[in-house]
Amino acid sequence: MYLQSNIDKLKARKKELGLTNQQLSKESGVPVGTVNKIFSGATRYPRQETMDAIVKAMKLDYYKIEDYGAGVHIIREASNYRVAREETRATLKDYYELPPDTRAELIDGEIIYMSAPSANHQLLIGELGAIIRNYLGDSNSRCRFFPAPFDVQLDMDEFTMLQPDLMIICDANKYENGAHCYGAPDFVIEITSKSDPRHDYFLKLQKYQNAGVKEYWIVDPIRRRVSVFVFDIDTLPTIYTFEDKIQSSTFAGLEVDFDRIEKMLVRNP
Repeated sequence: MYLQSNIDKLKARKKELGLTNQQLSKESGVPVGTVNKIFSGATRYPRQETMDAIVKAMKLDYYKIEDYGAGVHIIREASNYRVAREETRATLKDYYELPPDTRAELIDGEIIYMSAPSANHQLLIGELGAIIRNYLGDSNSRCRFFPAPFDVQLDMDEFTMLQPDLMIICDANKYENGAHCYGAPDFVIEITSKSDPRHDYFLKLQKYQNAGVKEYWIVDPIRRRVSVFVFDIDTLPTIYTFEDKIQSSTFAGLEVDFDRIEKMLVRNP
């Protein structure tokens, strides 16, 4: 479970600082019994205020979960430890009642608003979409390509509805309702936004992995970098640049020449 993996990282930070649970309790103001339960795993869903206090006591504004090299950091802000209370969680009903043309997603009962896409974001969607569409057509695949906006009821519950930038879905039963994908796509590409790239690098990463997405690419037009996750093989990504050709591990023959695409992008986004 990803929350426990974050607690493990906090344990390492606590050890690095040489803090005991009693000292951490004193520094954070969190009762020592609560600290003990969190770090022993007895408490699986700590309150937001509790985790904020503990993270602050460790002298962190945010906690670096993983460093994948090449300057890519997967991070989780203290506020993201919150698990919304049932009475305050937004549902699909709230999501569908948003004003038309609102760019938003529903993740674990929280509506997250998205900024308007940049020129490079749209250029990448167009180029990557054309490559995927042509690949599926040329290979006579039964799988289907869907670009955003197309809703994905990832967890098949009332509290999460995502809009991946690009996806491949091979099980027709997942979209036979005609409205959205019910369950996990096989392959997802997200193009990071300048306003909050962490949304794709952490929150969606964990959601896609847990839901059963096979392959996930994070395309970062600011850093000209692509992080490729193949969850069946490794939880760590392979990092590429926009000078590389990248082949999908899930779909044999699907290759993207990012060097060619990079030449089409805006230089100073």
